[in-house]
Amino acid sequence: MKTLATAAIVTAAAVQASFAVTAFQNQVGFLTNSQKQLVIANDAATDSTAAVADSAATADSAVSVAADSAETPSADAASENEVVFMNEAGEEVLKVAIPEKSIWAPAGDSAALIDFSEITTPGTYQAFVGGKTVGHPIVVSDTAYKEMTKGALRFFYFQRSSTALEEQYAGVYARGMGHPDTAVKYHESTGILDANATKAAPKGWYDAGDYGKYIVNSGITTYTLLQLYQQNKEYFKDFSLNIPESDNDVPDILDEIRWNLEWMLDMQDTDGGVFHKLTTKQFAGMVLPEKATAQRFFIGKGIEATWNFVAVMSLASEIYAPFDSAFAKKCILAAEQGFKWGSLNPFAYFEQPKGVSTGTYTDAVLWAVREWSWAELFRATNNENLRDTLSSIHTKVKNPSLQGWNNNFFLTIFTIATNPSVFPKDMVDSAQDVVISMADNFVKSLDNNSYGVAMGIGDFYWGSNSVAANKGMVLIHAYIITKEQKYLDAAIGIVDYLVGRNPLDISFLTGFGEKSPMHPHHRPSAGDTVIAPIPGMLVGGPNASANDCKSTKVYPDAKAKSYNDNSCSYATNEVAINWNAPFAYLVGSIQAIASTGKAYDMETKPSVQHELVKNPTTRISAPKFATGSRLVFKNGAVQVEKTNLDGTKMFFDLHGKAIR
Repeated sequence: MKTLATAAIVTAAAVQASFAVTAFQNQVGFLTNSQKQLVIANDAATDSTAAVADSAATADSAVSVAADSAETPSADAASENEVVFMNEAGEEVLKVAIPEKSIWAPAGDSAALIDFSEITTPGTYQAFVGGKTVGHPIVVSDTAYKEMTKGALRFFYFQRSSTALEEQYAGVYARGMGHPDTAVKYHESTGILDANATKAAPKGWYDAGDYGKYIVNSGITTYTLLQLYQQNKEYFKDFSLNIPESDNDVPDILDEIRWNLEWMLDMQDTDGGVFHKLTTKQFAGMVLPEKATAQRFFIGKGIEATWNFVAVMSLASEIYAPFDSAFAKKCILAAEQGFKWGSLNPFAYFEQPKGVSTGTYTDAVLWAVREWSWAELFRATNNENLRDTLSSIHTKVKNPSLQGWNNNFFLTIFTIATNPSVFPKDMVDSAQDVVISMADNFVKSLDNNSYGVAMGIGDFYWGSNSVAANKGMVLIHAYIITKEQKYLDAAIGIVDYLVGRNPLDISFLTGFGEKSPMHPHHRPSAGDTVIAPIPGMLVGGPNASANDCKSTKVYPDAKAKSYNDNSCSYATNEVAINWNAPFAYLVGSIQAIASTGKAYDMETKPSVQHELVKNPTTRISAPKFATGSRLVFKNGAVQVEKTNLDGTKMFFDLHGKAIR
């Protein structure tokens, strides 16, 4: 695998170095009857593009490049002002004039967008400018996104905790079992002070490049994958992921999601509250899971994790009901208990304890996650006692933020907008307006956009590729609502960007494309003996604020080039479950629409609506405090100071709202 990948990279680098014009394109494949575009750019490589090529090329220096073997148009007929597309037989199939080039600010170079959607015959093609090969082979197929979808979903199998990965499913990436998590201790931040007490919470997915398991990030991740299935049931019914559960009667995507759901259920305390995370106190080294053996703890218990839990379990209870009614009932009962705890403990915020350095996942927009949980629980139950909460849900927000682990507003909007049979019409109309308005902004950003991607200069921060993928999710929902092609085309443009149509000429999905990351910040990939990383991982991408290792360079005038394919670069090259999930949703939804010829029917009613059980829940505040509380005068106002058991202090206003 290494030799093939390196050969492709070196070939591309050699070809582009030889000519004054280069092309950036989707390196994986184009759907037969969908939009097809590539970028023609001036050949003005920055240090960053050279670094990406050099990183791969040095891995195997004994590669011969034969760039002269391609069929080319006759020199007499060749023009520097047009792109000629030829098929495998060397026949010209399309000629497109190159429009005037313009600057796409995030790239900082001159480029033109070429549309070749007229090519609708499956096959492999090549683009030429002035008789010279530009770009990579162009693959057109009815199933161009299928393997990307499979790879992006299989990533979650490779992230499984508490199990060995067997060779028949993992191939060369087989490994031993890490983190059984059958005797997890309670950190004092949970309010449980018995230092010897343990509880089992196996399974779940490793969160990112590290081995922690975090409820807040699992929330949006699991929801996104559940929605992918919910909206494309026909396509995913028999979609094989080659996982240990593939032989049962449940869709593989649901089997994989359940691995995480079962861990989430074990994260619920006996009072209904949910522990924030399960990690060691410090991050492990860059080793395989079975070699990271430090004691693991339940850390914190708070409202952020609990509301995430309620939302996910509510949705899961409906989706799994046709396959396992007992499991579905377990999910809805857990959601109800979480709802009660959350209602009784509205100010139980999680604060990172002293002595713990693993991921925090704090500062979530609490009203947004709370309202998301209300919407999901109501959809799953149609409970009249919950109907009053609907009037409190925001479906109109000025300048709404894109969905992310720290702001779940759009998850609420997605659910309401696509369930007109469940929610009041005024709420549905308002939610649909929010989706369409944001999607229209993305489409408008394509005007005079020479790279044809709905990414602006302010989008290149930590996890910029997930920004792109989440924008794609908004666009898919706009297409579901309106069936207008412009939204689907804009979503396809985002896929193209992520797998090659970018100024770095790289597919950000490991193992896919002519050139893809070889050194992600991912402990299993860094700790094994396989040269190529685990395939199907979407790396974080360009980050103009990256400051992680000496080899990472940022380009203020070309932010989309601020990327470092190095395992030390956690700020540009880490992977994460909440980044892979929207990418899987994006490519999976587009492939499903292309394969089935239809998008999700919003009139589809929930398969079941559960009846809530009225069980009283005792209020147990979390965390417990060591020295009580006192009034203090701080920042010009009277505040309540509370001291945690570890000595950290929290401050509240006189109404009980936490002051950050």
